[in-house]
Amino acid sequence: MALQDFSRRSLGPRVAAVAALLVVLAAVPAMAVTTVSTAPDQVALTYNSGPLQSKKFDACVGASTRAFDGPFDKHYSYPASQRNFNFSGDSGSDSDPFTIVSRDGIEMSVGGVANFLLNTDCRTLQKFHELIGNRYRAYMDGGDVSDGWLNMLNVYIGKPLDTAMDRAAQKYVWRDLYNNPATKAAWEKEVVEQLPILVDRQTDGEEDFFQNFALTISKPEPPQSLKDAVTAEQTQVAQARAAQAKAQADRLAAQAQIFVQRAEAAKIAERIKVLGIEGYLRTLAIEKGLNPWQPSYGSAIVSPANREAP
Repeated sequence: MALQDFSRRSLGPRVAAVAALLVVLAAVPAMAVTTVSTAPDQVALTYNSGPLQSKKFDACVGASTRAFDGPFDKHYSYPASQRNFNFSGDSGSDSDPFTIVSRDGIEMSVGGVANFLLNTDCRTLQKFHELIGNRYRAYMDGGDVSDGWLNMLNVYIGKPLDTAMDRAAQKYVWRDLYNNPATKAAWEKEVVEQLPILVDRQTDGEEDFFQNFALTISKPEPPQSLKDAVTAEQTQVAQARAAQAKAQADRLAAQAQIFVQRAEAAKIAERIKVLGIEGYLRTLAIEKGLNPWQPSYGSAIVSPANREAP
């Protein structure tokens, strides 16, 4: 084979490769950077993800920040403001109400809201993302929380909260949880104390991924049949108290009447002492509008029955 023919055949693929490389290099400036812009209530994580890079953590991005990174880098945003887990069962809530069991074995329904903060310390947030967030795709979708975030909450907040409420409720009978404000306050206090411990146990890490818990819990609701029984009982108690109050009022009225009669009798007795019985009776007759001096048939006036016929 001639040397000239060999050179042409060898240079052809090389030229094509060089041309392709030049095309790639020409396109690189257009995709040389990626960017992330966080809102005032967001933070973000940046991970290297280029075809020639190890996929690993790069940096944290603070709130209200725009960052520019290398090509193919990925950014994952998380909320930095207070978050909540709504288990009221209302429209838009994150979960149905939970069921607790009282000491006397009664199932009760409980709704409410748990507020908390995601720990956005850079290294802690990185561990949260790599252990939990990335697995559930819990990072934010634009400015909104994702379905993955809600799924994550049900596992890492909802289940520990359900457990904490149920454990604490088993110390009290259902009537006290339902009707006694002091009992409900004591139960809530224990739930708040136990929740962070159970959440940390669920995350199985040394860091506190969730912080600053606050709970608003509605009154535990027993089955309707028991609520109806309580209502009927309260009605009976109210009726009994009303009857007791009436009897007491009647008794006091009778006592007052007796007191008045005794005072009147004492007054009459004093008047008799002064006037004598005859004088008192005549005075009483005059007071009543009667004539106390009736005709006397022993004088000039003759009784009609003793008159002689003409």
